[in-house]
Amino acid sequence: MKQEEVDAFLEANADPAYRTFNSRIIPDAGRMAGVRMPLLRKFAGKIMKGDWRSFLELEPHYYEQKVLKALVIAEAEMSGRERVRLTEEFSREIADWGTCDTLCGSWKIDSESSAEMLWDMSLRMLKTGREFMMRVGAVMMLFHFIDDEHIAQIIEQMRRISSPGYYCSMGAGWCLSFCYIAYPEMTEKALVSGCADLEVLRLAVRKIRESHAVSTEDKTRLREALALQLQTPRNTR
Repeated sequence: MKQEEVDAFLEANADPAYRTFNSRIIPDAGRMAGVRMPLLRKFAGKIMKGDWRSFLELEPHYYEQKVLKALVIAEAEMSGRERVRLTEEFSREIADWGTCDTLCGSWKIDSESSAEMLWDMSLRMLKTGREFMMRVGAVMMLFHFIDDEHIAQIIEQMRRISSPGYYCSMGAGWCLSFCYIAYPEMTEKALVSGCADLEVLRLAVRKIRESHAVSTEDKTRLREALALQLQTPRNTR
């Protein structure tokens, strides 16, 4: 697929009102056309029926093309090894949460070996010291690995994160909130023990309090248990 075809699709399906809305919630996305996700998913499906590897080599002109790349990498037919390699390469380019979360939420696990490779990659991402690569690691764990086998390690990884920026902190906090929903006792015990990065703890508690899956009683108990930690002045780095 040629760049002209991609640009033509995005410009023909641009919605100015949606562009205004999306640019507010994804402020670091760069130039936006304003195309809604169902249309992007449909177009990504068309790309995947053709020479999608050539598409991945194109330089995006719009934010939505980054999302298309995320969808193709996450869902196109390929080996698990190739998907992990492309994911790691693409993650170095990610600079907004929308592209990150689309990639992570859509990532296709089609075998036990691809799940193992994804887990190992997610652990590597958390060690990079780069805000959005670390967010990819945290959000991959959130979407694919909150289970009996991985929960203890996920909680410990999120607690130990020293975040280089807000979007990493939010990814880790979001992940911990999902851990709390699925494994409340284990996660609460870990949160009360504290996190290396206080902002991760604050954001985890915020996401838990926003969740409709957590009872008011549990929210109150958690808030009271963490009251002293949460009163610590914010890191203003």
